[in-house]
Amino acid sequence: VVGGGYAGLACLARLARVLPDAERILVEPNRWHLRRTRLHETLRVPLAEVRAEYGPIARRWDFRHHHLRLDCSAARLQEWSRARRIPLGRRQLEFDALVLATGLAGAPPRLARGTPAALPLEALATGAGVLAWKRMSKDSRPAWVVGAGASGLQCLFELAALRPAGAPLGLVEAEDGILAAEPAGLRREVHARLGALGIELHLRTRYAGAGRGRIRLSGPDGESALPAGGILLCTGPGTRPLESDASGRVLLDGRPLPAIFAAGDCARWRGVPFDAATAQTAVRKGRHVAETIASVLAGAEPDPWDSRQLGFFLSLGPQQAVGWLFSRAALMQGLPAVAAREAVEARWDLLLRGVDSFAAF
Repeated sequence: VVGGGYAGLACLARLARVLPDAERILVEPNRWHLRRTRLHETLRVPLAEVRAEYGPIARRWDFRHHHLRLDCSAARLQEWSRARRIPLGRRQLEFDALVLATGLAGAPPRLARGTPAALPLEALATGAGVLAWKRMSKDSRPAWVVGAGASGLQCLFELAALRPAGAPLGLVEAEDGILAAEPAGLRREVHARLGALGIELHLRTRYAGAGRGRIRLSGPDGESALPAGGILLCTGPGTRPLESDASGRVLLDGRPLPAIFAAGDCARWRGVPFDAATAQTAVRKGRHVAETIASVLAGAEPDPWDSRQLGFFLSLGPQQAVGWLFSRAALMQGLPAVAAREAVEARWDLLLRGVDSFAAF
C-alpha cells in the first residue's frame, strides 16, 4: 500500500482481516499519519493530537513501514504491473497487489520575499506552519482562506473564533456556491454563520497570488488586489486523479491494469454516484479495495462499491457544528452535532489503536 492516509490505513486494517496470512507493507515517506479532518484544531490543541506515529500503528495491524517516496506515473504503473515488483531503495519488492493511496495534495505556492504568509493546508502539520497559523489568528490585519470545501470552512470558523474582535476575515471560492452536494438546510446554516461573523465572501473567484501585503484575486468583475496580513490555501487536489473502475482497479485504456488498485483522493472511481474527496470516502474506498484484492486473488469477480453517502459533519468553530447522519433530512446542530462529529473522529482513533471500528460499514 503506497500512502498512509485514511484510505491506505483503512485498506491495511481490512487486509489484516480478509487476507490475514498475506505480507502487508506500507510505503510512505513520512513518519506520522496526519489527521487531516482535525488540522483546523491546531490553533488550540497540541500538534501531537492531530498526527500519529506509524510505528505503533504498524505493530498493531501487523504491517511493515518503508520510509520511501515512489514515482507513481502511468508509465511506472505499467512497468510495475508487468514485473510485479516495485523499487525500494537499492532492492526490488515483489507484490501480488499494489494499492495506490497517495492522496492529491497540491504543491505549496512560491511567494516572493516580503509577501504575507500564504500557508498551504498541509503546513498545519508542521511546527513552523502551526506557529504561522497562530500568528495569523492574533493579527488584526485582514486574513483570507482560499477554498470553501470542508477543510477551508472549518479553518475559517476556527480562525474567526480566535482572531481579535473586528479583525477582517475573507473567504475565496472558485465555484458559484458552497457545499453544493449537501442539503439545502445545511448550506443555509453555513451561510448564516458566515453572515453573523461578518465574513467577506467572494464566489466565482480564483486566487491569483500574493505580494506586497495583498492578495490577488480574479473574479467576475476582473482582477483585484486586496489587503492581506495572512492567507491559508485550502484549494484541494493539484494533480489529476487515477481513473479506476467501481471496484478500485486502476484502468488503462478502459481496462483494469493487472494487480494495480487505487483508493482515496488519488482515484476517481468510474460509475459511482458519490465519489467526493472526503475522509469518509477514503476510508470506505480503502476497505473496499481490500475486499476487491481478496476477490481477485481468489479468482472471483469483485463487487462494485456501495457508494451511498452516510453523513456529513462540519465544525463551525469550537463547540459549534452542523451535519447529518444517515438521513439528509434530519439536520443536527449545536452540541448534538459536535458530539456526533467527535464520535466519528473517535472511531478513527480506535482504528489507529488496532480496533476494527468500521466493521459494520
